[in-house]
Amino acid sequence: MIATATKRRIVSIFLSIFCWLSTSEAFQSPLRTRRKRHRGVFARLHETVESNNDNLENETAPVTIPKLESSQFRHPLDQRLTALVRNAPFYGLAEDTLRRGFPLIEQGVRLDLMSSSVKVSPQQLPELHQLLVEACEILNFPSDFAPELYVQSNPQANAYTLAIQSQAGGDKTSNNKKNDSYSSSVIVVTSALVDRCTPREIQAVLGHELGHLKCEHALYLTLGNLASSPLSRLPIMGRQIDSLLQDWRLAAEYTCDRAALLVAQDSDVVASSLMKLFAGTSKYQLSTKAFVEQSLEYDKQLESANPLVRLSIEQQQRTHPLPVKRVAELEKWFRSEDYQTLVVVPDKQEQQEQN
Repeated sequence: MIATATKRRIVSIFLSIFCWLSTSEAFQSPLRTRRKRHRGVFARLHETVESNNDNLENETAPVTIPKLESSQFRHPLDQRLTALVRNAPFYGLAEDTLRRGFPLIEQGVRLDLMSSSVKVSPQQLPELHQLLVEACEILNFPSDFAPELYVQSNPQANAYTLAIQSQAGGDKTSNNKKNDSYSSSVIVVTSALVDRCTPREIQAVLGHELGHLKCEHALYLTLGNLASSPLSRLPIMGRQIDSLLQDWRLAAEYTCDRAALLVAQDSDVVASSLMKLFAGTSKYQLSTKAFVEQSLEYDKQLESANPLVRLSIEQQQRTHPLPVKRVAELEKWFRSEDYQTLVVVPDKQEQQEQN
């Protein structure tokens, strides 16, 4: 009887994972759309990254953040709901089952990518590999760890990750931990994204995806959906639960935008990458400053809008926050003391204290 109940629970968990993946825009686009081939696309990938290397030489290298933990950059709502899931009854059993079962899903995705995409390595698109390694170092992943990175031919600029730590124990990102806890880690970027963005912008996008791994959003959002599924069927409480889960998904994206900022350490770089992703072009010159001003103007107009219009916008179901909202949130955190404390260089800090 116990074995039967356990099997049912495992089946339920796997179904929940697939449901979560199917509703996620990041997973939906790469895995469900038919791939379109572009002549000479991967030759252009090398040219795009190589042509911008001269710009990188004149820029200050980002500061590595020692002992960085996900709690130091999580969005407050993401932080609270993650802690709530960790303290829930039967959390340990559900967490262990997910960690053990997730590699099966990852294996299918990895085989699909290996059959139809280009795997980045020190020998294949080494510039992209180096950007990934540097981003991992800044976010304090183990020194010998980097997730598998694939470039997929796709006219839509996009990136997504399939990542969960395969062992229990939470945020295992210090160098004295075994890096096999990150064995199920895959990041995919599309050819359109690589063609459209500069190296620093690509690295910011990689930082965003690494933020999902650092915070284990795949694990906690799935557990949150499982825990709330019985309550979501209730007449009044169900709507509130669904709204809370929606807010959590959006907060998780804000968290990962912060991870992108920690990697880029320049809010203009992250805002520029977002602008290029959502504008759909880099053919003409785009102004990051104007895009930031647009995000601030949106906040002002939304605040003064008709209550019915504002309510309608706020109730829209989205997998990701509105681009202008993401930029506005990013600017706020960029100016915050929390961010400045994380990225301040020790020598500069001493100079500031002396002054």
